[in-house]
Amino acid sequence: MQNGKVDIERVKALRNISDVVRRHVKLRRVGHEFIGLCPFHAEATPSFRVNDTKGVFHCFGCSASGDVIKFVMAVGSMTFMEAVHFLADGEDLPEVDYAARAAQVRADDADRAAAIVTARQQWFNAGIITGTPAERYLESRGIIGEAPPTIRFGHVPLWRNKKTGIWGPRFPALIAACQNVTGRVVGVQRIYLTDDGKKADIANPKLSLGHIRGCAVRLGPAAPHILMCEGPEDGLTLRQSRPGQSVWVSLGTGSLPFVELPSAIEAVTIAGDNNNAGRHAANLGIEAFEKQGRKADAEFPNPKFKDWNDELMGREVA
Repeated sequence: MQNGKVDIERVKALRNISDVVRRHVKLRRVGHEFIGLCPFHAEATPSFRVNDTKGVFHCFGCSASGDVIKFVMAVGSMTFMEAVHFLADGEDLPEVDYAARAAQVRADDADRAAAIVTARQQWFNAGIITGTPAERYLESRGIIGEAPPTIRFGHVPLWRNKKTGIWGPRFPALIAACQNVTGRVVGVQRIYLTDDGKKADIANPKLSLGHIRGCAVRLGPAAPHILMCEGPEDGLTLRQSRPGQSVWVSLGTGSLPFVELPSAIEAVTIAGDNNNAGRHAANLGIEAFEKQGRKADAEFPNPKFKDWNDELMGREVA
């Protein structure tokens, strides 16, 4: 309390958000975050992530996100001030070890910087996709013709053991460059493939590396009006079907509202997915871009299709 008022920022810093979320969600650590089943929608595969150093949660399935106060308000049906007082007075909630938190922040920053360096190395070592499994993969999705400069092909490892420095097995991969607001490549998304252009038979054949949130795969220039969608296949589909239109990819439905745009972009049309998460993300994106003083709207594929590439391929929703 300060002068009879609650110091909101101090209260937020008092608890690890994972300790609060763990009262409602079974969490397991993955890298610098925790992951579990989302408490706000039914799901079988965990898409709910919690980050203690940032103090936030985010669900990549339903796009629910926010800080520890917003989480308590949602799960406890509390008002803002009720949630604040719950966090301030919660005797059964452990307080943050600030020395451990500071050490974790330093470790996270170092790992993030190293990941950006590795992502840039993978990008600059990659080459054009002509005659490669990446070209065959895109052709299998109905995408033909010359790829944009931000799409390349390479053989890259699945993982690296940070303790030993040993790299995992290498796979052929389509590699998409993720650029920040200044245009610098700070991350990549890899679609791991077989030699004949099919997705690799691994748990997750589509993996990102480096800094992704707030960035985009630019399939066209920073034009006054751009189309923005969630995934590379949809983006390349739209680029093919709408020549002359600049298309950008957010790399995730949940990331779409947070893409930072150069000042040259005056209007954004969100080309969303035909599901609840896609429409929710589109609404959040419109709200975010309009707050920035940009024009924003959304469009969706024919209702018979989940996304733009499915529409191209004629794969109707079951």
